[in-house]
Amino acid sequence: MNVQTIDLDAADSNFKNVVAAEEGGEHIKKCFQCSSCTLTCPVADAGLDLNPRKIIRQILLGLRKEVLESDAIWQCVSCYECTDRCPQNVRFTEIIDALRSIAVRESHNKDKSRRIKLSKEGKFKHSLDTRFTESVWLWGRTWEAEMIGRYFVYGRGFPFGVFVGFKYVSMILGMLKKYKIEFIPPRNSKARKEVREIYKRAKKITGEK
Repeated sequence: MNVQTIDLDAADSNFKNVVAAEEGGEHIKKCFQCSSCTLTCPVADAGLDLNPRKIIRQILLGLRKEVLESDAIWQCVSCYECTDRCPQNVRFTEIIDALRSIAVRESHNKDKSRRIKLSKEGKFKHSLDTRFTESVWLWGRTWEAEMIGRYFVYGRGFPFGVFVGFKYVSMILGMLKKYKIEFIPPRNSKARKEVREIYKRAKKITGEK
């Protein structure tokens, strides 16, 4: 049996409070490590890095860098099985959202000693989320063809992302042919205006620029 030793002197004892203060992380301290979340998690069952019980334990121990730089926090598929089964209403799915927000924010921390490095999976997932948000802002809803193109150009890095995108050309053409995605952008200007108003209100509430 492999035993992991943890240097608690190097741990961030305030990390659990940072997570608890983030929207979605309010119930983190209620966890008593019953493992119901991990036992019901399809991603953990598939053998990937995500282990809800372990992540919560790491947060409570103050293993800030280990948690925020891991692939695990980006592997959650938001099925809410863990949240449904949790006897303490810890709401792990929302904790994952909180951790992702903190990770992205801390990857730009001006204090280099506090700055974290997003994992490769984290960079791709965050980029896709950003492209989705931009697409909704621009068109009032997602325009998949534009969003996919923008993801490969900006999310995967130019010009490398363009070459990666060529691998998916046949799939994209097939989706266009079967009307799974639209070649022409949405034209509902009213929806676009309403969505932008929602975004503006949300930014005002959160203080985001």
